[in-house]
Amino acid sequence: MLKQTREFFWSKGFTEVETPLVVRLPGQEPYLNPIPLVLHNELGKTFAGYLHTSPEYTMKKMLTAGYEKIFFLGKTFRDCESFGGMHNPEFTMIEWYRAHEDMSALMQDVEQLFQSLGYAQSFERLHMRQLWKEYADLNLDTLLTAEALFAACMSKGYHPDADEQYEDLFYRIFLNEIEPRLAEQGPVIVHHYPAQMAALSKISADDPRYAERFEVYIEGVEIANAFTELTNADEQLKRLTEERALRQKLGKDVFEIDPEFIEAVRSMPPAAGVALGFDRLVQVLAGCKDIDDVLVLPASKLFL
Repeated sequence: MLKQTREFFWSKGFTEVETPLVVRLPGQEPYLNPIPLVLHNELGKTFAGYLHTSPEYTMKKMLTAGYEKIFFLGKTFRDCESFGGMHNPEFTMIEWYRAHEDMSALMQDVEQLFQSLGYAQSFERLHMRQLWKEYADLNLDTLLTAEALFAACMSKGYHPDADEQYEDLFYRIFLNEIEPRLAEQGPVIVHHYPAQMAALSKISADDPRYAERFEVYIEGVEIANAFTELTNADEQLKRLTEERALRQKLGKDVFEIDPEFIEAVRSMPPAAGVALGFDRLVQVLAGCKDIDDVLVLPASKLFL
């Protein structure tokens, strides 16, 4: 499948790229934990670094340098994940970017990639608000503030903490009432998340209440996450600063914001990018219930 995947991207004119696995500054995602390490040079001087959680920052710098269609197929690392089930601290990721495109081009890429790997079912594309209406009986358009979503959670008996973030409130309902039902839908592309959950994505020009972001679910399993990329450097810095503050509030390690990344965003062309968990993809296509079943030596066998 690795060979087939590479051939798929090569046939579409993509260039495969290698990015550093060890970085000085990781991303600011509040709920991801990079694995720290210490490097020593020949003089014995030490340097703090991290195994990357994604090649995203480096690949966006490459877009700024003039690359237009690039993909990465390699290892990424995340700490504080379960050993087995749907997670492994070391995993294979496919990440690809298209300059001068939006997320609709990536939806087509995803569908065609699955077809090239022998997956015959058609994908259904659903706006996030459709899912909230159908499965939670809620109008998401009226739940786009933390206050409104807090009240909705209380009415459903979830009893969140008074200071919970919008994203935490969102996932209380989504993970309990919506995501489990996605297995009934077949393969689904869920698009347009609330703007409060934009992360590194662009806000929709057609409806600024929502972000141009989608996720791919197969049999209820999240496989991929994609954005029409944010190219406003000032807005990017603002969002990363907010994420950094949230990391601090959650008691997580706090990192400097990568200034080279902000400068890259300042001159980056319009683009869209998607990250897809290759091990999960193989797991689903093979009909396996545990990611350990598709790995030679998963962490559960190495460390437990």
